[in-house]
Amino acid sequence: MKFEEFGKEVPNLEMTFIPFEFIESNFFRELSNFYGYLKENYSSLYSELIQKITSKIKGKPHKEHYTNKSEEIIERIAQCEFLSENQDLVIKHLNIFVNTLNISAADYRTKKEITIPAGNFFQPATDLDYLYLMTLVDITGKENAINVFEEIVDNYVATYDSQQINIFKDLEDMRERFIRFTQNGPFGRVRVMSEVEEGRWIKICKNCEKVQTLDDLQELDGDLLFAISCYCHIPLARMWNKNFELTLRETIAKGDPFCAYVYHDTSQIDEINHPSKGFFEKALKK
Repeated sequence: MKFEEFGKEVPNLEMTFIPFEFIESNFFRELSNFYGYLKENYSSLYSELIQKITSKIKGKPHKEHYTNKSEEIIERIAQCEFLSENQDLVIKHLNIFVNTLNISAADYRTKKEITIPAGNFFQPATDLDYLYLMTLVDITGKENAINVFEEIVDNYVATYDSQQINIFKDLEDMRERFIRFTQNGPFGRVRVMSEVEEGRWIKICKNCEKVQTLDDLQELDGDLLFAISCYCHIPLARMWNKNFELTLRETIAKGDPFCAYVYHDTSQIDEINHPSKGFFEKALKK
């Protein structure tokens, strides 16, 4: 199988984004999906989790950008019943989230682009997800917690990313578009990609800007980090094309030196086969 490298790593990566949009998609929407799915499908687990989370962050220091008197935030929270019933907790989370981004409340309200270090961009969403998953682990054990969390991610992808349904005609189409994005994207990604062969396409990630910029990477459990950072690509693959199946075993989040994405077109193959770790190591040496 022939492989070719694309992209170039960017030293001291920075992210340019609009804080309002980022917080809408990475804070309000994800938190509302988490609360909603858990309450509707695991009500007793939901109640215990909210109690434990509230206790865990009660004394966590933060600068109060927002309070119960911040009308624009109260109005936003009121748009979702699951956020409304946990208003004080959501406001506390929001203050912590904005502090970790290291932006001001004015940056958020003006809805203009700003540029910050990549670590500041990815850290707050990871911190929030990790806190909730770790709390689920405390309540119900690691294996069950991860299974429940993955269900929540599945629901989020199906509910909020519907515009991505069937966006790729086939693996060739996906490969060509991924190459263009890798070469032109802002993230400094380096990807070693195979040709499409016998209904299979392989993408090996030599770096991960989301995981590798985290301040506390060495302290995090790799299985939990995989669940919050990597797992979403599996339901996304199914959404992109109903025939796609992604296997993802080696990941930087779990401590491997690379991530190995293997996309299978089930309309063209009879069996899902994820190569050995040695296969990917050999491909990277070519």
